[in-house]
Amino acid sequence: MDAVTYRFSDLNAVIERVHTLVDHWKAEGIFPPVFEDDTLHMLRLAIHEWVANLVQHADFQDREPQILIDIVPNGKSVHCAIRDNSAGFDLDTNLRIRESMLETLPERGMGLLMIEACTEHLSYSRVERGWHCLEFSVSADQDPWLPIPF
Repeated sequence: MDAVTYRFSDLNAVIERVHTLVDHWKAEGIFPPVFEDDTLHMLRLAIHEWVANLVQHADFQDREPQILIDIVPNGKSVHCAIRDNSAGFDLDTNLRIRESMLETLPERGMGLLMIEACTEHLSYSRVERGWHCLEFSVSADQDPWLPIPF
């Protein structure tokens, strides 16, 4: 499979559409056989949590929301880039805040830590005027037991 880009603008339907895409990838055998259910589940979880954060918290500043998801399978890994036209935020600071909350086991706010646990090479940056990008990889070599202490 070559790189594929999916575009979403309806925040009310994007999460359901993302899950439908992952189900389609699995049903169609889009990824090589090394991508077992656990690997696809980590990919689904990382994409879901980021998109859910965009839906719930992103400031699109009166612009029509645009979310682009690029998927690039590469041997035993999948590279994913999720670009959006929101105002963005400071991922590193928010991850540190979430990590400091672990002892209280909050009901909400763990999505960023789940993304970090599911992925390799996680980064978030401003990529062009008015756009931000979360990039990560998920590997078939990763341990499916997520290293989250809760």
